[in-house]
Amino acid sequence: MGSQLKRLTMYNEVKNLFEKGLRISQISRSTGLDRKTVRKYLRMNDLEFQGHLSSIACRRRKLEDYEEFVRGRIRQCPDCSAAQVEDWLKEQYPDLDDISIRTVYSFVQQVRHKYNLVKPGKTWRQYHPVEQLPYGKQAQVDFGEAWMQTIDGKRIKVYFMVTILSRSRQKSVLCCLQPVTARFAVEAHEHAFQSFRGIPDTVVYDQDSVLVRQENHGAILYTNEFKQYLLHRKFTPHVCRKADPESKGKVEAAVKYVKDNFLRGRRFSSIEVLQQEAEGWLQRTANANVHASTRLVPQAEWLIEQPYLKPFTPLPSSLPAIAGQSYHVRRDNTVSYRGNLYSLPLGTYQGPGTTVQLEVSDRHLVLSDNSGALLARHERSHRKGVMVINNHHRRDISRSVMELQEQLIGKFSDPEQAHLFLHSIHNRYPRYSRDQYLHLQKTCSSSSQELRDRTLDYCIRHRLFSCGEFQDVFLNYRKAEEQTEHSTIKAFRPVMPQGDLQKVLQLTPETSLISTYQHIFG
Repeated sequence: MGSQLKRLTMYNEVKNLFEKGLRISQISRSTGLDRKTVRKYLRMNDLEFQGHLSSIACRRRKLEDYEEFVRGRIRQCPDCSAAQVEDWLKEQYPDLDDISIRTVYSFVQQVRHKYNLVKPGKTWRQYHPVEQLPYGKQAQVDFGEAWMQTIDGKRIKVYFMVTILSRSRQKSVLCCLQPVTARFAVEAHEHAFQSFRGIPDTVVYDQDSVLVRQENHGAILYTNEFKQYLLHRKFTPHVCRKADPESKGKVEAAVKYVKDNFLRGRRFSSIEVLQQEAEGWLQRTANANVHASTRLVPQAEWLIEQPYLKPFTPLPSSLPAIAGQSYHVRRDNTVSYRGNLYSLPLGTYQGPGTTVQLEVSDRHLVLSDNSGALLARHERSHRKGVMVINNHHRRDISRSVMELQEQLIGKFSDPEQAHLFLHSIHNRYPRYSRDQYLHLQKTCSSSSQELRDRTLDYCIRHRLFSCGEFQDVFLNYRKAEEQTEHSTIKAFRPVMPQGDLQKVLQLTPETSLISTYQHIFG
């Protein structure tokens, strides 16, 4: 009924505009109707238009034969969408003609109206007003990200952390160009506490993986890096329930405020310039304007709140460096980061749950173990599906150089001579001694004791101190041995009795005349 009334209203509008002297194209722009529809309405009189409406009302719908199926599915799933109904129809009736989603939507609405199958409404969460917290009691923290346009027209993603004092609404913002890590989170905390000139009693967070490992039924398990930081900053962390960001609505609104009021429309030149601009924005706008909820100026309220904050002193320089974000190590001793694989030294993987700390700069990616020891440093790839490998990581670092030396010395008859040879290699190739020793071990693995000793003696006498020269001498000696064996085989003559040998020498093979073959082939 509503659609017919809408058509009737539009029909009358078209007639009125035409009587005023408007052309068809002008009527089309004014009403939003297609020019063909405008012409069709102008050709009709009132009686013809009523007949047109009647024909539409009794027009057969494309999905009319599937009405019972659609009604049954809607009863089973009252909150289903038209897109789901379309998929169910295609699944149940593979030979169904092509139909548009608008056709399905219109038919679903008709079925709901005809059989009173009302779609359940959204259950709204009930809120109650939160009492004003005391000065110095609480701060809230959250992370955000936004795309910006650079001065040369490119796009770049900026990450930031917002800290807000819950009572005064004083804000602090710190920006960076890399995804948020534990190190950045600590720096942002320190930046906020320094700008607030104090530390609140409680800081509220959501369950971000940078800070929280597991909710653990209320016994929160923090990441190692954040736990280490909490040992030096005596505030109480309060973690929101999972998937419940509205419980820290003050900072959620502040993150949106940073995106919409500060970052939107701003050109990016460098992270240092952006941070300076953020500080200026905080002073003249975010902390200087009257807050929409409290109707007070955050800067003025912060001056009142400051004496209630705990004193702030910078962290001691002896504090161990906070590592980057934890990443799981794969079985092949690699870490996956943004669609690429980066290698780690062989033996880093120690079973499920093995993690390393990952830090990212503009050009490099640094991987460290949980104690902070450097494991790998790679050039960062901005492509996708790339495997970045350091060939040094393929070496077996679980075996020390001294252990390899002892094993190699045991393969020779003269330990002193072997030790001299290996020590000379180490002095000549101090950075590659392990590679030299592994190559020697491979060369000596399938040879006789005599051949190894002869090769060693030759190399020492001629001062050939490398695995490649040892291998050349070794192969030369082995080739000479093989040639000697072949010569012995060629010189072999079978011993036979004299009479039998004479008979063998007197044997002559049978032959055939060529005429025989000519006769056979005609």
